[in-house]
Amino acid sequence: MLHPTHQKNLSLNSNIQNFVFKWLVLFITLSLSTGCAFKVKLVGQYDALVDQSVLNLQSETESHINTILENSGQGAGSYDQSKDFYTQSIGKVDALITRAKVLEDKLKRQPLTDNFIALKQQYEDLRTLHKMPFNQNAISSGQKSMQQSFDAIVKHLVFLKWNQEQPEI
Repeated sequence: MLHPTHQKNLSLNSNIQNFVFKWLVLFITLSLSTGCAFKVKLVGQYDALVDQSVLNLQSETESHINTILENSGQGAGSYDQSKDFYTQSIGKVDALITRAKVLEDKLKRQPLTDNFIALKQQYEDLRTLHKMPFNQNAISSGQKSMQQSFDAIVKHLVFLKWNQEQPEI
């Protein structure tokens, strides 16, 4: 037989445990229901138009740089023959930057936007190199840098597409 003060303490401990348990169940229930209602967004949305535009721009760029290299910066590979290419390509990248900003609007980081901004700078750099006397190594180096940027952008888009196709939990 327990002493009356010990019985009172056991009863008090039991009440505290019940109270804590009820609040814990309520907290977990609310957390789960809130978690289901609000999906935290860590990556942007996939956009097929951006994907196709990047593919087209990459193809046009590779073809144009190959023309420059094959012609040693002369004739069809000269800067004068390339002015429209640079203007149009930079304009396309500007449009992609705008679209990426919209897609990544609510994100803390904007990796796709940042990649497009870097790509735009590479077009500017290539244009500057192209204005100088022809230097195959410099143009080839610019081409490799652009390929790396396109690779990063395409990998990001592939991830976004894959992420979009995953079932929601």
